[in-house]
Amino acid sequence: MTRYLYTPGPVDVPFSVRRAAAGPMISHRSEEWSDLLEEVTGRLERLLDVEEPVVILPGSGTGALETLTANLLSPDDEVISFSCGTFGDRFREIASRRGAKIHALDAPRGEGFTRGHVREALERYPGADALLFTHHETSTGVVNPLEELLAEVPADGPLVLVDAVSSLGAMTCRPSKWGIDGLASCSQKGLLAPPGLALVHLSERGWERAAKGACPSYFFDLTLHRRFLKKGRPQNPFTPPVSVFYGLAESLRLLEGFGWDAWADRTRRKARSFEAACEAMGFELFVREREYRSPVMTALEVPAGKERPMKKALEDMGIIVAEGQGRDGGTLRIAHYNPGGWPEVCLLAGGVFGAARECGIDAGNGFLDEALKTWDREGDRSC
Repeated sequence: MTRYLYTPGPVDVPFSVRRAAAGPMISHRSEEWSDLLEEVTGRLERLLDVEEPVVILPGSGTGALETLTANLLSPDDEVISFSCGTFGDRFREIASRRGAKIHALDAPRGEGFTRGHVREALERYPGADALLFTHHETSTGVVNPLEELLAEVPADGPLVLVDAVSSLGAMTCRPSKWGIDGLASCSQKGLLAPPGLALVHLSERGWERAAKGACPSYFFDLTLHRRFLKKGRPQNPFTPPVSVFYGLAESLRLLEGFGWDAWADRTRRKARSFEAACEAMGFELFVREREYRSPVMTALEVPAGKERPMKKALEDMGIIVAEGQGRDGGTLRIAHYNPGGWPEVCLLAGGVFGAARECGIDAGNGFLDEALKTWDREGDRSC
């Protein structure tokens, strides 16, 4: 039976990416490697529309967050942490382990933050050294309107550190334009590559802070990585996961060829159409306010005790989804990173309808009609 992976990460990797990842091993001190590294970093810099380098390390999204805190925070720094779910809490914990003094602000379940929240936090904690935000929170399906929120932060204000682990590639993210000093992401979600690479970008101000600090880690020291990138030909300070780089290079070629904005539009269109189908069946979405709903992932509320039976019923159809996470249980989380278009919406909606009926949930008919109306309103079905 064919299996379809719709978890919030890792995601299904296109065949050409898997094939590229099976390429031959090469020396990371060779010209061939420098060409590959230069291509990958260049494509990521175009995606982010930045001039400062993107640093790529072996690791995951959590490793990228650890890298940010190790380089941009010092013990006893005052940090305002804005959390709207499990991964915001994790970012906070990582900063706390660096020795930072945390001022914790939590959004109500299923909600994000407003400009007023940021303004009030800056007034309450005028000595803050850094702010922590999650762009897209996959434990809840909440997206924070970062461009709007960060308009409240003065140019000479606290450093802004952002978890873009599950947004990069699938959503617009402009660090330089929005005023982000440190951005963390990874290879295995919106970039459609295998797991194994942590991606970090610093602003000019972020690099100045990193140069003044004393990173406690050799492995995560971004100034070391930058020195190797700026050699005659770019290199890594130590052995990289060559196969994952091959895969990431291919996925970036595919996505950049499709068009980053067009790709984000397709992802959003799938999410909105699937939401419409689920609401037509009678389900409620965990995120009530549309302005905070993820364009990448749907968090579907299900009746108490039905999460695991529905997940199992979907698995029996070959559709792999995730349950709620941490304090945000009682949901099924279905991601929309995969390359499919309208047929994928039909597959997911039909799967949820069948799983609901199998679990004794009275899901309503007519859901594909509602999904189709939304799909046509958001764009054509040719993709």
